[in-house]
Amino acid sequence: MEEEHSNSVKSELSTLLFRKRTYLALFLGMFLVEAVLALWTGQPYDMNIWFQTGKWMNQGINIYQPDNHLGYPPLWGFWCFISYRAYLFFANTEIWRLIVKLPIIFAHLACAYIIGAFAANRFGKKVAVKILLITLTWVFFIYTGAIWGQIDTISALLTFLAFYFAITKRPIPSAILLGIAITLKIYPIVTLPAFFIYFYKNWDAKKAIKYAVYACAVPVLFTLVVFAAFRWDLLYFFRTIFYSTPVFQSNPIQIDYGCMNIFSFIALQKVNLVPLWSLRLVWIPALTTCFFVWLKKAKMSEADLTLSIISFYVVFLVSYSWIAEQTFLDVLPFMFIFIFGYNQKRIYLYLLSLIQVLVFIFTFANQSLFIFTPMLERFWPAGLTTLQNFHSDPQIGPLIWQIRGTMGLIVSLSLIGFLILLLKPQITTYFSRKPNR
Repeated sequence: MEEEHSNSVKSELSTLLFRKRTYLALFLGMFLVEAVLALWTGQPYDMNIWFQTGKWMNQGINIYQPDNHLGYPPLWGFWCFISYRAYLFFANTEIWRLIVKLPIIFAHLACAYIIGAFAANRFGKKVAVKILLITLTWVFFIYTGAIWGQIDTISALLTFLAFYFAITKRPIPSAILLGIAITLKIYPIVTLPAFFIYFYKNWDAKKAIKYAVYACAVPVLFTLVVFAAFRWDLLYFFRTIFYSTPVFQSNPIQIDYGCMNIFSFIALQKVNLVPLWSLRLVWIPALTTCFFVWLKKAKMSEADLTLSIISFYVVFLVSYSWIAEQTFLDVLPFMFIFIFGYNQKRIYLYLLSLIQVLVFIFTFANQSLFIFTPMLERFWPAGLTTLQNFHSDPQIGPLIWQIRGTMGLIVSLSLIGFLILLLKPQITTYFSRKPNR
């Protein structure tokens, strides 16, 4: 009997050890893949901004004063500075690309692990493994992170951690983490109304207001301290933040052709959006409407908080005048735990996968394949020439532009439709019913 028990324990330990080794190998393998890709990839425009930001900080220059500068609060600028110092030491561009992307790569791995651990506590090991593997291997995380070099993976991780601390009744750490996410890339501030309503419904108005104050104080105080320490003029930062409105002498030329939503389709109609600055602020009443819709709910569970975060992000994605495609990544962790955990329906995965394909079509039409420029320059220069000629061809170029504008509209409509199905799951139930015979 004791021998059987001993063998059983050994078997369980062996299985557990095998799983740990398997996951360790999986995470290590993903790190190596992303690290190798990071060496010879990167969106040329964004990589140049990361490099120049580090250089300007090293020289003590206001990083918001030159043209083509950082579009966020100065937190990411410090990592650009550290990466630039590493570049001066190694004198190697490939190593610099890897170093500047390291936080992004680690954030992806941490995001998969943390979401998986959260799911294990909430939905069981089977669901947790599924969510972990999907987050770890979802191509868009790798494409926009290790390859492109954008930082949405980090802001998504911080926002999810804020969500976790909120539902485990730790509002101060939650507010601070959300504040750091906002300090990194501003956009997570659209989730603040969801957290405010959650604390208002589950505690009281005082707790909700305190949460909002803490979350907003982090980016404000951090930015003020940085500008005071470096003696930079805040005017240039305000011009950056309010670039979509005619204040502080801003010049929002890029708004004229929109990005991944209905604004890119409006641009196809040859409508000059630059002077229509009030139209570019439609996201404010849109998010306000979303806020009052959720505020009317009698209760707010953690599933409701998840869905409300998705709601605010989707409304923002379709209504803000300049939404780059990588912003879609910020909402993915919450979509994963909702469609695999809180409201499991296979059709949700099919629809989300379809939306992801549509996003990829848009980003390819938006010339994102130039993120492989360093790789092509080093290993296949003729391929880079072919890609450049393809996008500049007088016949193909306009067609790609039409696809880009149309896909912006299609992505917006698909996101709205997906959100409606998440809010009204009975619709999918109705269509899945078998007809009576």
